[in-house]
Amino acid sequence: MKRRYTAAAAMMMVMGLCASASAAFDENLNDYTLDAMVVEADAVKNKFGDTITEQSYYRTGGDVKVITREEIEKRHYTDVSEAIKRIPGVVFRNPGYRGGEYGFSSYNNTVSINGDDRVIILVDGRRVDNAASTRLGSSGATTNKSTGVNLDQVTNMENVDKIEVIKGPGASVYGADATGGVINIITRKGGQTNRGSIDLATGSWDKHKYAISYSGSAGSDNSFHYFVSANRDMSGDTKFKDGDTGKTGTLLGGRYKEDGVNVRIDKDFNDKQNLKIWYNYKDGKDGYPICTPRLRYFNAKDWADTAFKLTTGILDENNKIVGDPLWWNGNKLPGYINMFQVDGAFGSYNSFKNNDLDIQYTFNKENGMDSFFRVYNQTHTYTGRDVYKWAKDSQGNFYSNTSMVLRDEYNKLYPNGATAEQLQQFIKDHIVPFPGDEDAMKEWVKENGGVGEPNRWNIEKNRGAQLQYAKTIGQNDIIASVTYDKSKLYSKSIRNGVTNVSHTDRTTITGYIQDKIHASDKWDITPALRYSHYKSFNTSTGGNKIDGKGASNEFTPTLNTEYMFDDTSSMYFGWTKIMRPIKQGDYTNTDTYQSVPLDDEKGNVFTLGVKKDITDKTTVAVHYDWTKMSNSIAKLPVVHEGSLVYSPVNAKEDKKSINLTLDHKFDEHFTLSASYSHMKDKWMAKDGWSLDPSWGYKNPQDVNTAINSLRPANQYALNLSYENGKLYTGLLTNWYTGCSRTAFTDKQFLVLDWNVNYEFTKDLAAYLLVNNLTNEAYQTAYSTTYGGASMPGRCIMVGMKYNF
Repeated sequence: MKRRYTAAAAMMMVMGLCASASAAFDENLNDYTLDAMVVEADAVKNKFGDTITEQSYYRTGGDVKVITREEIEKRHYTDVSEAIKRIPGVVFRNPGYRGGEYGFSSYNNTVSINGDDRVIILVDGRRVDNAASTRLGSSGATTNKSTGVNLDQVTNMENVDKIEVIKGPGASVYGADATGGVINIITRKGGQTNRGSIDLATGSWDKHKYAISYSGSAGSDNSFHYFVSANRDMSGDTKFKDGDTGKTGTLLGGRYKEDGVNVRIDKDFNDKQNLKIWYNYKDGKDGYPICTPRLRYFNAKDWADTAFKLTTGILDENNKIVGDPLWWNGNKLPGYINMFQVDGAFGSYNSFKNNDLDIQYTFNKENGMDSFFRVYNQTHTYTGRDVYKWAKDSQGNFYSNTSMVLRDEYNKLYPNGATAEQLQQFIKDHIVPFPGDEDAMKEWVKENGGVGEPNRWNIEKNRGAQLQYAKTIGQNDIIASVTYDKSKLYSKSIRNGVTNVSHTDRTTITGYIQDKIHASDKWDITPALRYSHYKSFNTSTGGNKIDGKGASNEFTPTLNTEYMFDDTSSMYFGWTKIMRPIKQGDYTNTDTYQSVPLDDEKGNVFTLGVKKDITDKTTVAVHYDWTKMSNSIAKLPVVHEGSLVYSPVNAKEDKKSINLTLDHKFDEHFTLSASYSHMKDKWMAKDGWSLDPSWGYKNPQDVNTAINSLRPANQYALNLSYENGKLYTGLLTNWYTGCSRTAFTDKQFLVLDWNVNYEFTKDLAAYLLVNNLTNEAYQTAYSTTYGGASMPGRCIMVGMKYNF
């Protein structure tokens, strides 16, 4: 069946490549009044074929994809990650469930563009990350460089007007560390007429969606605009498809409930001046199963055997203990990760709460560019509790002291070994029951208590201000800006009765000047210079103060150009100097904080692309990205001065990626987008470090086997849509190939998502969503400790939306 699906996808791709299609461009960018457009319609493009949005004046050419509100309405995306996974080169690494523990990359959702995790997340052109954060700060070879933002926790989809995905550093105004690219979420503004909507949906795994919005204008001149929305998304324990056995399992703790409220108020004083106030509230409580089980070992016998070895020890043929408990080496047991089902059974969770306020006064508009002053205040709170009560001794003690106590108790009871019956009784008395026996598991949880109050808290605070001034002088569109940001992190945890508290703060000052030179009607040249000052992160823990590397100051130039050969073809080229400062998360969970002299990441990124209208119905494009980092950071097991340490080290990185895309319109009803993406990294250790030979590399300095095996080498995407009157339907195909069997359960996998939207009237529509249509077993994330995380199986949602 898998071969048939693969062949079908290939045939559809060939059909698209052989067909003809259309695209109409808006030839005059200057006539496009950006902020005045409060519409939900197809994207408008300029003479180079670039899609224009309210903030596109920042962009300097490149591979930019925009998801419009119209597409969001027709496809009913439930979150941002679902919306942008159709974009070529965008890959999500997901542990198999919704939430994630603060401070651990492998327990969270992360996004990469063209194989690079250094992706900047924005709301209305403003960065929403925290410079002091360690939210995604540890574990993984090179997967700890994310900006620390969970994309699905930023805001709700009802609040989203457009989503820009900018590949590469073509929008380096947003940061000298935007190596992979930028995802910009543009919020909705109230229109001229008052209108509202109610959206309700339900489906698999007790998933429910409730959303309501209302917007409009007021005042005698309709200059006052407002938009208000509220939502709730919730689900019971999710189902997953196991790649080893092909069976469907239940992920205990996969449930979640998330709420959101958004308010945006706009006052237009005149055509050039306006005030925007945006408030965002979002909170959620997500289950915490850590990882998905391996069903091959998910049975009563393997469950008891694994739990006993973890907490008591290794037995010989006479059931006498001959080896120590494997508590800290549980990953050596094939069924180790199954024990984390107990986390879900006991109700372990992570919760978050976002309070964001953004106020912007625009005092001038010129040639589509805004001059403004902005202030913002963010407070993001993350709490949680993780309980994994795998076993207890006769006194009812759990967790940290269980292993040695159980070992001593077993030896006292059976100094010469136990009979089979005695071993079974010991396991029954001390080991948590197999979750397959639901009644026994429920009774165990009832007797031993649920999770209780949180025992860890992390509070991130951002306060800052930004001033931007834009001016057109002849053929030059000049933008200059300066931003001040004060970031703080407060962390508190209670473990074994001991309270640990730490404070981290970091101040950032950035400046940027860009000159878009309209050299001719066909050619734009955009040089720019960015200044970044990152104060050393200062951490106070238990009264001890620790400084980071020190302050970082850097000027990073960039040069982009865009040229139109004729009305049907254009090209772009870009170069950016990259500087990503050392962050606290780069040192997290290592014993070598002081001994490893990490330096800021630095390098160069080059992009090159060509767009061509083959006919009036077919457009093709090629995007090439080359990242050449003279200094990057990888967290690896290395041999240094004769000792093995798991440490972040400085390394050289050479990454190349290519995207090929085709957009085709068969007729007024059928449209198709097809793409191919390939990416590859080459890493070299430096400064005398050598990798642990036990990793099995032929060359001790070659880390490429590990880096490239943690993601598919190739991604094929096919997005086919049909629209006829009241009916709209779309099919998204993602086919991943070149997967390493070290990290994945198959060398390739095909994932289909399908939706249908039917409008009974102009105000009432019904829809059907099916994610993972064929119930494919696949993984997008891999951990050296837990292996690959099985993704959710087939999920069906039905809903209705009413506009009033």
